[in-house]
Amino acid sequence: MSEVITELKNQLRAKGQRLTGQRRLILRVLHEAHGHLDANTILERARTRGPRVSLATVYRTLQLLTDLSLVEQRFISRDHARKVYEPVGSGEHYHFTCLACGKIIEFRSPLVDRARRRVADELGVKVLCACACFEGYCPACKNRT
Repeated sequence: MSEVITELKNQLRAKGQRLTGQRRLILRVLHEAHGHLDANTILERARTRGPRVSLATVYRTLQLLTDLSLVEQRFISRDHARKVYEPVGSGEHYHFTCLACGKIIEFRSPLVDRARRRVADELGVKVLCACACFEGYCPACKNRT
């Protein structure tokens, strides 16, 4: 975590900005989460340590961290209405979201990887990432619907 803070501090200095306590706190919340957090959840967790954090600060910091490639924004619904954030470095993966309980299951898929390579080959492009959202019912909920 300290190397991420150092990297953020260096990148901010290069842009004439500084690493505020609120920015550091938001980054720490993301790294300690071990999961997918939306902006409101980040705000709730940050406020337990720094009650002066606002939702606007969370959104501005998330945008900054995303622009600096320290955090990734992921969509977990087909209409892209639900966004979550996670630290960079988790590798290419996809999400299944349960429509009943909201549980998010992370997974990797060789099928999606093959489709990505095929798109690159057929179109002659360089694919940097693939976004695929899967929705349905998790094992606990599938028999209740």
